[in-house]
Amino acid sequence: MKKMIKDPAWQKTEDEKFMKIALKLSCLGLGRTEPNPMVGAVVVKNGKIVSSGYHRAYGAPHAEAMALANMQISGATLYLTLEPCCHFGKTPPCTELIIEKKISRVVTAMDDPNPLVNGRGNERLRACGIQTHGGLYADWAAHINRHYLKAVRSRLPYVVLHAGISLDGKLTDDAGHSRWVTSEEGRRYSHSLRGEFSAILAGHGTILADDPQLNLRESGWQGKTLYRVVLDSNNTLPRSLNVFRDQESFPLVIFSSNAAANRKKKVPLHFFVRHQAHGLVLADVLEQLSRLGIASVLVEGGGRVLDSFVREQRFDEVAFFISDKIVGGRNSVQVFASGVARLEEALELVDCRWTEYAGGTMMRGFRKCSPA
Repeated sequence: MKKMIKDPAWQKTEDEKFMKIALKLSCLGLGRTEPNPMVGAVVVKNGKIVSSGYHRAYGAPHAEAMALANMQISGATLYLTLEPCCHFGKTPPCTELIIEKKISRVVTAMDDPNPLVNGRGNERLRACGIQTHGGLYADWAAHINRHYLKAVRSRLPYVVLHAGISLDGKLTDDAGHSRWVTSEEGRRYSHSLRGEFSAILAGHGTILADDPQLNLRESGWQGKTLYRVVLDSNNTLPRSLNVFRDQESFPLVIFSSNAAANRKKKVPLHFFVRHQAHGLVLADVLEQLSRLGIASVLVEGGGRVLDSFVREQRFDEVAFFISDKIVGGRNSVQVFASGVARLEEALELVDCRWTEYAGGTMMRGFRKCSPA
């Protein structure tokens, strides 16, 4: 292995500048690339950007191919937010294209933990005389691709709990009605959030009470496939509900108990899993979703479903839209009805980020010691 030579200060400054651009480019693939990662690429020669690209969608050319496709200049530096692939998948290995284009130096933000890559991409480049430098803004890159990293490392989808709640933490009023806890602007923002994920999940109660479509309607998400996941333990939901429509664009996945009286499949992706006292075994649900290639899930409830995910610590992040209303009520539904016996057992969120909007605030935070 070649010894790594420390770059002079000017080189470090230049590397940081162009890697920031590559990282911002990668974010343009948000919600479109899963189960693949979001990747940005910038080609630089003599301190100037020659070409750039990003991974636009699953199955589309990789960022390296987009950036290098029409480039004829040799001896350039390539900035990548993730180690280049070295295997055949839906596209040829990007390492071979980098070698073919006579790139002299490759700077990456982080290694790709995919077992098919995992350092082999950089090894292939070094074997061909290309200098490699890794780890630049690795934390930033990992945050951008947290869905992908969780899915690859644990073979489970990244789970985000999503809810509109009142200032005192209520999902509904005392009679169980949830329309509308949050403001219209909050609901628009909340609805658009679905596009960032591979799937959206809700329980039997919510589907029956609200008859939601659980789809994407914003113009910015046109053409995106979103899986709709429904937990229906007893397999009793009627096919007349909205979730059974438009399955070509929004495939429906149903999970029911393997002890249900009705074991007849209602859709092709209908699975029967183990059942316990509080409902379906979430581990079984998530493992099956992973096998379907679903890298991330937005859990929209209702209250019993959210409570199960919190109680079993089967989540990585929360996205709560908090209204300016105080609802109260002894019978109103809340996110974590089970609660904890002692404050020391409370689940802690870290790196919480707050965004204000008309009529409320959005909070996104991460579960402490998240498996991601």
